[in-house]
This record gives sequence, structure tokens and C-alpha cells, in this order.
Amino acid sequence: MLEVRGIAKTFGGVSAVSGVDMSVDEGKIVSLIGPNGAGKTTLFAIVAGFLKPDGGTVHFQGQDITGLKPHQVANFGLARTFQNIELFSRMSVLDNVLLGRHRHMKA
Repeated sequence: MLEVRGIAKTFGGVSAVSGVDMSVDEGKIVSLIGPNGAGKTTLFAIVAGFLKPDGGTVHFQGQDITGLKPHQVANFGLARTFQNIELFSRMSVLDNVLLGRHRHMKA
């Protein structure tokens, strides 16, 4: 379902990720663990389209999504959450959760 092959990303000469390969089969739940600075967030940002990789490819459901913009990746049903959660304080928990579903509403 998700295939990441040879992903690489550098920032100012510092390698954040280098040659990352990963696959996730449909119906599986996996985790990505590692110490601070290991490149976990960078990898997720690349998969979700928030960063373009310097090398490698990302395929989701057989389609190459490498370098697509976040809204284009979201159209495939793939999205990410952020480490710093910014909820709307005047909205209920349910309304905050439903906000993420706005792309799928027919209004």
C-alpha cells in the first residue's frame, strides 16, 4: 500500500534521511521509532508532501506520489498529524476532529 524507496533529504549539507526504504501493507499497523534527530518527522513530511525529497520515491496504492503537494497527497486519503497540536479552543473535540474531514464533505 505504501512503498518508500531510497528516500534522501539534506538541509544545508546535513543529511536528515539517507536511503530510507520502508513498506506498509494494507491493513497493517506499523510504527517508526528512533531517537531525536533520526529523521522520523522528515520522512513523514516527505511522504505527506510537505517536503520534496532530494532522492528516492514514494508510492501509495501503486501510484507515484513523490513530490506532490500536501493537498494532492490528501486526495489519495493519506495525511499526517503534527507534533504541535493546534486545536480551535472554541470548538468541541468532535468539531475539531470533524474539521479534518472537510475534504470529503459534499457542500
